[in-house]
Amino acid sequence: MVKPHANELSEKEKNILTKYALQLTQTIREPLLVLDENFCVLSATTGFKNRFKLIGQAMDGDSVFHLNKGQLDIPDFRNSLEEVLKTGEAINEKTFSIGLKKKGRKRFSVNISLLESPNAQNILLVSFRKLKEMSKTDKQEAVFNRIFKNILSKTPAAICVLRGPNHVFEVANENYMKLLGHRDIIGKTVQEAIPEVSNQGFIELLDEVYKTGEPYIGKETQVQLKVDENKFKNSFLNFVYQPTRNHKGKIDGIFAHVIDVTEQVEARKAVEDSEKRLREVIDAVPAIVWISDTKGQTVYLNKNWYSYTGQDKETSEGLGWLEAIHPEDREQTKLSFLEGHEQKKGYSIGFRLRNKKGEYRWVLDKAGPKFDSSGNYEGMIGTLIDVHEEKNKEDLVREKDHRLQGIVKEATVATAIYTGKEMRIDLANDAMIKLWGKDKSVIGTPLHKALPELDGQPFLGLLRNVLDTGETYWGKEDKVDLMIDGKMQTGYYNFTYKPLRDKNGKIYGILNMAIDVTESVTSKILLKESEFQFRQMADLMPGMVSKSNKEGVDIYFNKNWLDFTGNDTTKLKEKGWFQYIHPDEKEGFLRAWQDCLSTGCNMEMQLRLKNKEGKYIWHLSRCEAVKEDDGSIKMWISVNTEINKIKEEEKRKEEFLKMVSHELKTPVTSIKGYVQLLLTLIKKQEAAEASKLPLKPSLERINHQVTRLTRLISEILDLSRIRENQLELKKEEFNLNELVKETIQDINYTNTQHEISLDSDSQFRVMADRDRIGQVIINFVINAIKYSPGSQNIILKITGEGKDKVRVSVKDFGIGIGEENYKKIFRRFYRVEVKREETYSGFGIGLYLANEIIERHNGEIQLKSKLGEGSEFSFILNTTCVTS
Repeated sequence: MVKPHANELSEKEKNILTKYALQLTQTIREPLLVLDENFCVLSATTGFKNRFKLIGQAMDGDSVFHLNKGQLDIPDFRNSLEEVLKTGEAINEKTFSIGLKKKGRKRFSVNISLLESPNAQNILLVSFRKLKEMSKTDKQEAVFNRIFKNILSKTPAAICVLRGPNHVFEVANENYMKLLGHRDIIGKTVQEAIPEVSNQGFIELLDEVYKTGEPYIGKETQVQLKVDENKFKNSFLNFVYQPTRNHKGKIDGIFAHVIDVTEQVEARKAVEDSEKRLREVIDAVPAIVWISDTKGQTVYLNKNWYSYTGQDKETSEGLGWLEAIHPEDREQTKLSFLEGHEQKKGYSIGFRLRNKKGEYRWVLDKAGPKFDSSGNYEGMIGTLIDVHEEKNKEDLVREKDHRLQGIVKEATVATAIYTGKEMRIDLANDAMIKLWGKDKSVIGTPLHKALPELDGQPFLGLLRNVLDTGETYWGKEDKVDLMIDGKMQTGYYNFTYKPLRDKNGKIYGILNMAIDVTESVTSKILLKESEFQFRQMADLMPGMVSKSNKEGVDIYFNKNWLDFTGNDTTKLKEKGWFQYIHPDEKEGFLRAWQDCLSTGCNMEMQLRLKNKEGKYIWHLSRCEAVKEDDGSIKMWISVNTEINKIKEEEKRKEEFLKMVSHELKTPVTSIKGYVQLLLTLIKKQEAAEASKLPLKPSLERINHQVTRLTRLISEILDLSRIRENQLELKKEEFNLNELVKETIQDINYTNTQHEISLDSDSQFRVMADRDRIGQVIINFVINAIKYSPGSQNIILKITGEGKDKVRVSVKDFGIGIGEENYKKIFRRFYRVEVKREETYSGFGIGLYLANEIIERHNGEIQLKSKLGEGSEFSFILNTTCVTS
């Protein structure tokens, strides 16, 4: 230890120093001075006295600068003595020019070192060695050596040169000497100078390099070096052992280049240990934490993920964690994750996550990019919070304060800590500072000064109450006004104020964690406004409007429903509006409704509903699904429109047609009989005068029109039978191909303008009502003829459908039917509107009857058509036999 200068010493202390100095100089021949702390001479060797011509002079107690009239009063020499006394570090081989009597100035190499005497006083040892005059070559070598030493002294590496197979230290720079604790190593072997490395493998490495001539590179190699009698220090070195060769190319030594990387290794290990401890802390956090790399692959999930989802590490690697997300949310979650990674920006998304019990629960995933100290992107880090019951926030702050400090900075949840009565902002992560709309200068500032806009809002009072009572405060969707970008902005947040206690249980601060739910609350507000507008609009509609959730449970009825049933909303929800359906339609409606719930299809049906007077009123009931963007059902809207007057009008129309058909049937039958009698008589009449009259063609035309009228009357009667459920089927087994041929022949007798062709490669037998099936074929062909005024070709095909079904199709090339009319044309009395409606006469009941007949045969009617290109009507029946 370097002590300050001692200006005055006692006689006893002076005697001790002088005696000690004499002991040092008596055995040394070289020029040597021993000085005290005031640079006064304590003793000098004979060699010094001879060299500087001081024989016979008394020097004891004199200042070294007064010797020989100031011979050594050299500023650089004075500075060197003071530096050694001040720092305690020796100066070696420093050159000074000193004037000698009668010889002029000569150059000396001087060594100065500090030594502690037995009485704990510091003394200086100064040795002098006269330098020889150098030749030009010597000077060049000296310059080279000086440059070499300068390089060695300034290089940051520790460098030494070893000579011979025993590895004797020849040269070592200051850094190497410092590495070894400034030992006396020059001229000694490695074994002698550093004995502690004998059993650490370094001498064996040197032997191998010297023997083979191959350099050896060591990286972060651990070495134990002695720093005290029984104390060792662990160091980590990067080093190179490079063999050196003489002018003959023979290995004569080893050049060692050593860099002490102990600090870097220990720092890296500290980082690794810190990262390990951080992961242990993250594993202890009561939330799911994940980390991804720069390639968008998840490289870390804390243990809460595995315990929550039941996944194993192998399954969740990369993007395997997506398998635990609900299929309907999976694609959007993946898209948000990849977009956040590609754009290096944070995101927040909610989705349903499957737990290990197989249940899906809503979670909130908030993530942000991670950068190193140089700003290089390292990937994403995020947290998953179960928000199914909005109660897991308390779990986020269960960790002790010292652990919380370690994770707050990396957390994506806005987090801050306030301490003391002033509630000074002791800690705030980037997410919280961004939420406030401030910068990091607010840290260390009292909260009321950092956020003056909180004055007049309840939050400062809530914080004081937490400090006073120690009770945690939970805020849910609380409104907060903050000054952001110079403008007051309103947001909504879920947050906690949790008291922090020291080891004695005393409250010293508050932990504040917040989640921005502004978007969610705004959506709820807009939803409420939309709901209000919907209800207003629904109440103004003339129909009865109701709304059901995606499972079909009623959640809303408009005013017309309440007026119609005489019940309030609560009672109507309890009973369900299905209870008001007439028993005859109720079962069919419920079947159709269940089909809609399972498939998402829309429904339209006519049914009777009972009003508050107990009277059943006909309504047209429509149910339609309202779907999310992903196609999932959000809710159902049902509208029931009263059509009682329309139904009564249809009933009167049917009754009138039924009456007219019955009244017309008898006279029409008589007319047809007389016409057929006359035609028979004409065939027998051979008189020439009779053949000249146009009786036959006229009667044939009358017969054709009567046939049409008869078919129309039969259709009207069939319509009435269907309404009364009295349409009987007389099933028998017959050849369908023969029926089609006969029907075509009958139609060709009365229609010669169209060419009707039949295509069939197999014979099909069916069990059906032959006349009714013929009626369907006639209807299809007559319609094809009627609606093909510009085309004469009509094609009939009989083809097999699978193993046990047969299809009969009728194709024309007429006006065609728009797709919007496909279903409507099979309704009663419906006729497609055309530009010249008078051209296509009829009541619109033929296709309705055809559809009823085929359905009663458990068959199916299909339609293919395009406006302007014609139509193809088909019916499909079960077949009992197929032959080629």
